[in-house]
Amino acid sequence: MKNSRFHQTVADIKKEGIPVIIFGASTVGEALFHECRKYEIKVECFCDNNLQKAKMSLCNTKVIHTSDLQKKYPNAIFLISVTDIRDVVEQLLKLGYSKWYPCSIFLRDYDVYHHKFEVPIRFAEYLFDTCLLCQDNYFDPDKLFIRSVDIIITERCSLKCKDCSNLTQYYNKPKDCNTNDLLKTIDVFCSMVDEVNEFRIIGGEPFMNKSFDIIVNRLIEEPKVKKIVIYTNGTIAPSDEKMECLKNSKVLLMVTDYGKLSKNLNVLIQKLSSRDIAFYLNKAQGWTDCSKIHRHYRSIEGQREIFNNCCAKNTISLSDGKLHRCPFAANAVRLSAVPDFETDYVSLFQENIDVSGMRKKIKDYLFNIEYLETCDFCNGRSFGDTEITPAIQAERAIDYKRFP
Repeated sequence: MKNSRFHQTVADIKKEGIPVIIFGASTVGEALFHECRKYEIKVECFCDNNLQKAKMSLCNTKVIHTSDLQKKYPNAIFLISVTDIRDVVEQLLKLGYSKWYPCSIFLRDYDVYHHKFEVPIRFAEYLFDTCLLCQDNYFDPDKLFIRSVDIIITERCSLKCKDCSNLTQYYNKPKDCNTNDLLKTIDVFCSMVDEVNEFRIIGGEPFMNKSFDIIVNRLIEEPKVKKIVIYTNGTIAPSDEKMECLKNSKVLLMVTDYGKLSKNLNVLIQKLSSRDIAFYLNKAQGWTDCSKIHRHYRSIEGQREIFNNCCAKNTISLSDGKLHRCPFAANAVRLSAVPDFETDYVSLFQENIDVSGMRKKIKDYLFNIEYLETCDFCNGRSFGDTEITPAIQAERAIDYKRFP
């Protein structure tokens, strides 16, 4: 049953009598649209930062790019249906909009099983849980909540995509990360934060690391971690023994279909399906030219712009005991492809700082920095970038300039 806050919100929106726009043309946005219609709130349109989505429609309703908002709708109410609500609120305020509501008000008791989505139902459930949890924690600033953190468990990959955004194409002698070091990093990190919505296990190809199940099981046991998402390319189907940990309700596999390159995709999908392991299969798409390592010598303002427009700036990454803002920065440091910018990361193993001090340092790093020095070595990665052909294979590791 809807609570009093919901009914008051509906009444306030109707009283305003101005256009209502859903920010986020997504699965969650689709459910929000139907809830609005159910309670006779007319949605004018969707808006999104992704230019590709702005060329389409959702629920037979137009999707516009955020750059067109001020011209078309100088006054509007926004219902936010995305996980990165902090970024959206800041963006709306800069555009001059102050009237907004989180979708969590509308979708608190929403039954995802009562609507047919284009994505598998368990993946839709994951999207809803993530969005609501992230929005709820936005309103609790004292809590150190992390929406998502990547943990790199191997540099090795079964593919060698020349445009890999995780820079695996630059590793000449890739290796697995030390399992004991990974476990220590997880322990220390979790001791400093209050809650993590999801740990994303990445590589390279994470199944290249034969000890991946040890990492998964440690994260399953951690009460502060709500979800474990493993990204795999369909080239490796783990053994039955290794598959056991994937049956846990915390685990979700994100399987990318690279066509002929995903040589064991059918075997993997059959194994996952027969064991009722949650997974989402998606075609390789949405790649942009963001993997070049090249210094641009931008101004500070240019650096801020690259950082503010980056769609990966909140893809927090753990690597070698350090917390990075994105996988590009994490791997660039691993590769020594950038100078050692100490302000670009947080070292978790600092003996001279107690837990309280580390929590403050992590909060400042996640919420207050304006750019990374490493951004100057990146082409940038915005939602509006032109897409390129994914998964073109390199013949050998790509050379680059190394820093001492």
